[in-house]
Amino acid sequence: MKNKKIKIKPIRVKSTFIIFSLVFLLLSIQLFRRMVLQGEFLGNKAEQQFLNEAKISPKRGSILDRNGRELAVSGDVYKVNLDLLAMQEYCVRYNETKEQVSEEISGALGMDNDKVLSMLDKTDNNGRLLRGMTLERKIEKDKIDKLKEVRKTKKYNFMIIENDSTRLYPNNNFLAHALGIVDLEGEGVFGLEKYYDKELMGVAGIRIAELDKNASELPYEDVVYTEAINGKDVILSVDESIQYIAQTVADKALKDTKAKGVTIIVTNPKNGEVLAMVNKPDFNLNDPRMGIVDNEKLQQLWRNKAVNDVFEPGSTFKITTISAALEEKVTFLNDDFYCKGFTVVNGTKVNCWKPEGHGSEKLIDILENSCNPGFMELGRRLGQERLNKYIYDFGFGKPAGIDLTGEAAGIIKPTDQMTALDLATISFGQTDAASPIQILAALNTIMNDGVYSTPHLMKEVVGVDKNGGTSVSKPYEEKNQRQVISKDTANTVAKMLEETVSKGSGKQAYVEGLGIAGKTGTAQKANIGGKGYVEGKFISSFIGAAPYDNPKVSVFVSIDEPEGEHFGGIIASPVAKELFQQIFNQMGINPLKE
Repeated sequence: MKNKKIKIKPIRVKSTFIIFSLVFLLLSIQLFRRMVLQGEFLGNKAEQQFLNEAKISPKRGSILDRNGRELAVSGDVYKVNLDLLAMQEYCVRYNETKEQVSEEISGALGMDNDKVLSMLDKTDNNGRLLRGMTLERKIEKDKIDKLKEVRKTKKYNFMIIENDSTRLYPNNNFLAHALGIVDLEGEGVFGLEKYYDKELMGVAGIRIAELDKNASELPYEDVVYTEAINGKDVILSVDESIQYIAQTVADKALKDTKAKGVTIIVTNPKNGEVLAMVNKPDFNLNDPRMGIVDNEKLQQLWRNKAVNDVFEPGSTFKITTISAALEEKVTFLNDDFYCKGFTVVNGTKVNCWKPEGHGSEKLIDILENSCNPGFMELGRRLGQERLNKYIYDFGFGKPAGIDLTGEAAGIIKPTDQMTALDLATISFGQTDAASPIQILAALNTIMNDGVYSTPHLMKEVVGVDKNGGTSVSKPYEEKNQRQVISKDTANTVAKMLEETVSKGSGKQAYVEGLGIAGKTGTAQKANIGGKGYVEGKFISSFIGAAPYDNPKVSVFVSIDEPEGEHFGGIIASPVAKELFQQIFNQMGINPLKE
């Protein structure tokens, strides 16, 4: 029998070839998509499954006073993260329920079991269990030691324990508004903590280790470790002893006057260094919310009125007008003035604070008596353009540049919009608005031979190495220093301000032998959102420096809405007197021997 030849039809061969070709093409496309188009994504995803990456938090730098006393420090604590997917796999592998896991964790940390249990099912927006959920932060070492024992015994490798830090303020409400606070992430929220956040924060480190299928570290693999760089320390110009005096005096003033608030600033007038800054009422930095739920009330409590708020300064502003008038030679020491209790400007009667008037006066008299008509005359002689020039040169109408967050610029009437009536009222301290720090900086300019210096709190930023050694990485640099008035004019005004305290409206601030130069102020509170002023609401203030011919300290005092008497010479001057006496006693300085 002859073998039959099997005939393969060409159509079948072609069909088979086409099918295999299509399959090969599809496989090639999938391989290309997986290896090329999605290679990086899938590689990273796979890497995440067998790598444990832990962030190493740096230690936030400290904030210290000028003598190295700690005002804000960081304590070492811990935080716990959970890989919930790995926890789910663990429960399946070891036949354990999440309720049992929750009891173990809550028992070690002293947390509420229901709270822990409610967090073990958390998912992302795609419904996937979270791989790095933060369970708790700011945990003390003794609790972490218990948790580490549980992790070791139970093989809870889905728990990730990381270093964390907490911010501590050893003196509670000390320098509260200036220091500011940090949030849970250790980032500054306001104040110096916010302003110097970059220097204080440091740079986070990282630790990467390979894991096996049970999420345990492989002992034979190298661990990638980048050490955290701790933050730098910020050394302030603030003197803890002077700050304590200022706070004590402010507390007493708040109680005695039954006022809404008290603000005190103490500086070195020669270089703008802030030695103390107080706002009362204040708050405990270790419990900054103080149980307050209302956010608006909280923001008001945290508001640093020394730099964030502005008000019409009243007669303390007259130091600017008289300095400008002397510098421009539109007046002189033996100049004559007459006050009849008011001045009529373009048909509007503008009163002096003394209804019957002061009568005949010399230049020193209008300053000592704080005579409004006398200063309106100086303003008229200067004119809008020249007066505004000096107002801006003295630092009003723009942020002073102090190293604190939220500084107010103030409100200055533009020259081209200033009427004759505006000129009159601005000359004696109404219409324009300024912050306390701007007013004190203007006085400092006069007390520093006519040279403006920026008020500031940072003295230097210091780096600290592993061995505790320090090195200055950034000293304070003055950027806005300028000659505003001549030395002769400045010294003349300084002597006049000394006579204003020893003989005039500021005499309740007078202390024998200290040579205090100063000016009082009584400002009506403007009607916010409306016109005019609020009936019966005043801010009483005093600015001064001592000794007038070689100043060591300058002070600003304001009493917001005191009950009863409201004149600055009666309310604020005695507070300044007490400040000067205690500060000079603390400094051990006898001005007469300097």
